[in-house]
Amino acid sequence: MLLVDSAVWVDWFNGDSGPHVARLEQALSAGERIGIAPVIITEVLLGLADNREFEDGRAVLLSLPLMVLDGEGHAEAARLYRTLRRRGVTVRGAMDCIIAQTCLAADAELLSQDRDFKAIAKHSKLRICAV
Repeated sequence: MLLVDSAVWVDWFNGDSGPHVARLEQALSAGERIGIAPVIITEVLLGLADNREFEDGRAVLLSLPLMVLDGEGHAEAARLYRTLRRRGVTVRGAMDCIIAQTCLAADAELLSQDRDFKAIAKHSKLRICAV
């Protein structure tokens, strides 16, 4: 399973190019299993310019299997954040730990170019998709 971070989706919807967008396009065309976390749906849809883009984006994102954490999963996301802080790693937002924990719980790879995820992967079992 592949979970695609918000920034990659935004780039894809905006028609941008780059290795992460190319990897997403490859996954989509190959029929790879791509999941979506609720917070990613929100983050992506917030950034779409007009109602048509919003509805098109909504249709694409809601067609993907939803990857959710239960209460214990959210507690583990907080534990991940606390562990990183003890190791001197400051993650800019709790949402990144929720997304990382979602991947960890589902044994999914994360497609992202975000530096926070790279730091999380360095100190956890989070797998970043190679591009």
